[in-house]
Amino acid sequence: MDRFTHSAGRQRGRTSQHALLLVLLVSIFTLVPTATTRAAGGELTVMTRNLSFGTDLAPIISATNEFEFVTAVAVAFDQAQSTDFPGRAKAWADEIERASPDLVGLQEAVLWRTQSPADFSPTPNATTVRADLVELLLAALSSRGLKYEVVFAQTGTDIEAPGLFPTGLVDVRLTQREVILVRKSAGLKLINAQGGQYAARLTVPTVIGVPVALPWAWASVDVRFHGRSFRFATTHLDRISGVAQQLQANEFMAGPGNTTLPIVWVGDFNSDAEGTVITGVPSATATYESIIAAGYADAWSARRALDPGFTCCQATNLLNPTSTLTERVDLVLMRGPFHVGKASLVGDEASDRLPSGLWPSDHAGVVVNLELESGS
Repeated sequence: MDRFTHSAGRQRGRTSQHALLLVLLVSIFTLVPTATTRAAGGELTVMTRNLSFGTDLAPIISATNEFEFVTAVAVAFDQAQSTDFPGRAKAWADEIERASPDLVGLQEAVLWRTQSPADFSPTPNATTVRADLVELLLAALSSRGLKYEVVFAQTGTDIEAPGLFPTGLVDVRLTQREVILVRKSAGLKLINAQGGQYAARLTVPTVIGVPVALPWAWASVDVRFHGRSFRFATTHLDRISGVAQQLQANEFMAGPGNTTLPIVWVGDFNSDAEGTVITGVPSATATYESIIAAGYADAWSARRALDPGFTCCQATNLLNPTSTLTERVDLVLMRGPFHVGKASLVGDEASDRLPSGLWPSDHAGVVVNLELESGS
């Protein structure tokens, strides 16, 4: 072999090594972009969770005399307490520990209070706390070393009525709240936390002569994350009147939803996303379709279109042995440049039940992993 041939051979060898190195580098960078893009775009996890206030108020509203009324109030309160709020709070905390959401929208995050003896005040004024679902959840999270805090808590329905207990007449107060939680270690910058009640609401008469207003509410906060901004909001829409429900959705879209920011809107919409027949009665309402027509995308449908993803509803007492979830009313909706990484349910499996047989809630929760794409 002459000198030129030997030199050319070495050059070809070096070229082959360079080519191999180039192939390896290309292969490596082909595998990495997804993670790099997510880090640059800001990947986060959101959760919506209806906690269930644990009782049925219909017998109170339908009572035909004062004795039926005060008896129904006591029965409703006792039924709620029997759903084991502390135990269920531990189950919610377990869900959050597993999912590690950065932002959580809570519905039916209620506060139960009493006053004895009853003073029959037309203005709710009972102050003795019998169950604070938010505080119970925060305590359960803290016991696991998880650091979450309340960003905003908006009061919706706040009602009080006398109930007849063995000890006598006691005022029972139920305060509904829509709440946003944030994980402290998430690195989110939050501004403009706000909330409000919907003007569209039902007012129902009662046999004791005091009509009861049933407003539902929303809460929102603007979030800055990895150089991008968006609005996160939670809501609970009316569960009795399809007309009020649709008006509330319209109010949101014309109010906090009327923003140039991308938005993630979660909650219990009480409008079945999987429904095929529209009757106007929850959950068979056109509210879901109207929101989608207004430009919102459904995170569950974007990722798991063939999975019905039912979230509602278990029995009111939460003791049904077999799941009765047949509707998808708990939603994560988006408007703007979001990419859905994955979507899953929590609290929907028999294995999620408490040792007592109670479900964590009459709803399943929804967890969605989102990526903020370029342009937000």
